Parts: sequence; structure tokens; C-alpha cells
Amino acid sequence: MTREKLLLLDFDGTLCLGDAPVLFYADRVDALLAERGLSGHFPGTSVHEIVTRGFAENTLLAPQIQYDDAGVPLTVGSEATHDDAKAHPVSWPLQDGYQLVQLLARQAGLTDADSGRSFRAARLDLLAHGLENTDVHAPSGAQELLAETRRGAVVVLVTNSPADAFAPWLTALGLSDAFDLVINDARKPLGMPAALQRARAAGGDTAGGHAAGGEPEPQIAPDQVLSAGDIWANDLEHVHALGGTTVLIDRFGTGLGTPDHRVQDFDAVARVVDAWSRSTATV
Repeated sequence: MTREKLLLLDFDGTLCLGDAPVLFYADRVDALLAERGLSGHFPGTSVHEIVTRGFAENTLLAPQIQYDDAGVPLTVGSEATHDDAKAHPVSWPLQDGYQLVQLLARQAGLTDADSGRSFRAARLDLLAHGLENTDVHAPSGAQELLAETRRGAVVVLVTNSPADAFAPWLTALGLSDAFDLVINDARKPLGMPAALQRARAAGGDTAGGHAAGGEPEPQIAPDQVLSAGDIWANDLEHVHALGGTTVLIDRFGTGLGTPDHRVQDFDAVARVVDAWSRSTATV
């Protein structure tokens, strides 16, 4: 059977919920700031404490963010000089806790390469700590929803999380067998076009991307793609530009982007996905 629809899903903030991953990232940034003698940039507090207060107040606009005369945070838009900066630019306006940590780290004197290394180290810290000892969890009903959706649509996970030691995350969330394809190290937003092209070629039951006789497997049409995620530029903007359907989980009420569906949680995503997967036309 050839499945003619494609569901793209983000990981952190979409299928992987909980604040611990962001806070472990903040801890790594705080440790590096201390090592570099830069902790004094946030007198009397730390990146971890700033982010914790933001989560408690449901806002990413921490008072410690510094702005220029035009109201733009300092360092935003500065020229990228290395691959990490080009692939993961400092974002503004902010949409999730990871972006807040990266912005604070840059303003305190770290590079985006430093932030990238801190992020990857924090992922390993979480595994060493034990995901079961944190608030990391999958949305209720996600496993069942994805299993049902795969009956008629290809389901692909696209994440910036590194491939190394990623399997334990899926195991902990009960999602090890939930996807037709997992694309790690996607380097969104820069890498989203390539990730989408790869995902669109994953249709049917020939996961290798070639039909019988060695002919290339036809790609799923762009207007039959639904992408769900919590970062407009990373997860949705490219799909939207090609005519696909987009669902933005706007936890912090940013109002950014022009998604087809703006929702607050995964329950609402599930309703959109269910209707889309059962329809003969894109919702």
C-alpha cells in the first residue's frame, strides 16, 4: 500500500514534554559561564533560575534580556561565522526555553558553538540522571494516535537532537516503534528543506526510497503534508510555503507565524491530525 499523506512531527516541545531538558541545558551553560569567569553577567541569579522563573510565569521575556535602542536583544542578527550559528541562529522573538537559554548564553559572552556543545552535553546528562527521574514524558494518547495515523499516512520525526544516544529517549516515551523514519541532527531551520525532501520520499512500504525495478519512489505531494511543532521557523514555515498544512503549539502565546491551526497543547494537535488523516483532502 502506498500512503499518500505525510505527517511531520517535531520532538522537543511537541512529542517530548517536560521542562527538565531545558533546565539541564541551562545548568550546562551556567557551568561554562563559571568556567569562563562570566557568571557575573547575571548578578545574583543564574540562567537556570531565570528560565525557571519564566516557566513559572509562563513567559520567555526575562527581565535580564538586554536590548539595543531599537528594542532588539543584543547579539540577535549578528553575523554567523560558523556552522552552529548558521544552522541554529539566535532567535527572536523567542518561542521556547531552549531559545531563551541560547540568547542569555550569547549575551553573557558564549558563542553559539558553546551553546551547541552545552545542549549536546545536557542530553547526555539527562540520560545519566535517568529520564524516569525527571518530568520528561510523551503527551497522553500520542502512541495510539501515531499508530492509527500510520495506517494511512507516513509518519516522520524531524528533530535537531543528535542521533547519538537518541534511542533511549524514544524508549522512555514509549515511541520506539511510532515512526516510519527518524531524522536526527536536522539542523532546523536551515536543514528543514532537506529533511522534508527526505521525508516525502519515505512513502509506501519501500522505506529505502526506491520502487520495484530500481525506479525512484514517487514523493508525497507537498499539499498532502501536515507538520506539527512548536517553532514556526523551524518546524512549519517551509511546509507552509509549499502548500502543506501546519499546526503550531504556541505554549507561550507568541502569536508568531501564520499556521493553519494555532493550538495550546497536543490534545488539540491530535484532533487536527485525526481529522486530516481521515479526510481525502488537506484540512
